[in-house]
Amino acid sequence: MDKTKKLKKYIILVLCGIAGSAIYRLPFLRETYYEALMQATGSTNAQLGMLMSAYGIVNLILYLPGGWAADKFSARNLMTFSLVSTGVTGFYFATFPPFPVILLLHGLWAITTVFTFWAACIKVVRELGDSSEQGKLFGFWYLGKGLTATILGFITVPLFANFGEGVSGLRATIIFYSVVSIATGILCWIFIPKKEPIPEGETEAAFSFKDAISVFKMPAVWLAGLASFCMWSIYIGFGYITPYFTDVFSMGESQVAIISIIRANVLFAAGGLIGGKLADKCKTKSKFMVYAFVGMIVLTTVYIFMPGESGMLVPAVINMIALGSFIYCANAVFFSLIDEANVPAKLTGTAAGLISLVAYVPDVYLYTVLGNVLDGNPGVTGYRYVFIFMVVCAVVGLIAAATLHKMNYKKIKSEN
Repeated sequence: MDKTKKLKKYIILVLCGIAGSAIYRLPFLRETYYEALMQATGSTNAQLGMLMSAYGIVNLILYLPGGWAADKFSARNLMTFSLVSTGVTGFYFATFPPFPVILLLHGLWAITTVFTFWAACIKVVRELGDSSEQGKLFGFWYLGKGLTATILGFITVPLFANFGEGVSGLRATIIFYSVVSIATGILCWIFIPKKEPIPEGETEAAFSFKDAISVFKMPAVWLAGLASFCMWSIYIGFGYITPYFTDVFSMGESQVAIISIIRANVLFAAGGLIGGKLADKCKTKSKFMVYAFVGMIVLTTVYIFMPGESGMLVPAVINMIALGSFIYCANAVFFSLIDEANVPAKLTGTAAGLISLVAYVPDVYLYTVLGNVLDGNPGVTGYRYVFIFMVVCAVVGLIAAATLHKMNYKKIKSEN
């Protein structure tokens, strides 16, 4: 590959990383500016919860149709439309219209961030390299998303403060995110090729629903989906490590904030960088997932038996960093399993949509389930139940990944 093509390849990968983070800043605004959003919109806690529930449910419905759209239409057109339209609607959101309109906006964002964007972005990343590069490509994509979220966060926090916080600060933040989204969309139009490259050994062919249905008949795709489902369930469970430190070890708010930054930003970014490279060194990406699930089982089990005493705080934090490393490394590369499922490039979107549908089902119910578990079992007991659940998910994920690796290893041996 000459230097010009290589440079363009990494420009596109960087753009996909920026786009994969920037487009979600508006729908997930409540995660950083909860109180300000409630004040600006005059919403209740229940109404803010309704926004995310509506967004999540519509997302789940649209993952699979979005995969079909990614296979049928140009990824450049879809991503540009998604980023620009999300930004444009963000300007309207900054006027803080009535709650029913805001609810409608979240439904529209489900269309622009999932239906026309998610699978298309995954397809672009996959087609930037061959099988030997899939782990690195998806790992660097994940790294790009993490770094973008961190950089945008460092920019918007002082921006929010400089405009007096509250309603004015939130409006400035929303406008900034909208501008970033539109600008990224324009760059995608400039740099992403109109026509996706045809991988070696494949011929150009028009998308057909008959071909798309064939993806449903691939056992490897379902195994990849099951492994991803388990991975995402563990990811959600790991999010409760922050209140675990507060409730069980009585950690102070400033210390918890530092722990949250390490978990959500540092480990997130490092997982993309390290996970991608390690995955490509394994015979199959599924073998890397096997190792990752084993690590999760061992390190999560440590929490199940760890006494809830203040003297155990340092070991608990060290264990969190180790466990988080396994989780984020595996989470960064699970879409690279699409390549191992031997899905033709023209059906990447459909496979990505199906795997996303299976993987992200826990978003609909798991937060409520685990929240009820903690409410019904105060103290360390409730968290131990959460950790037991994570171990069970890791065991099932290990079985799925090991089965997928066995299938792929047999194929590799037969080809050699």
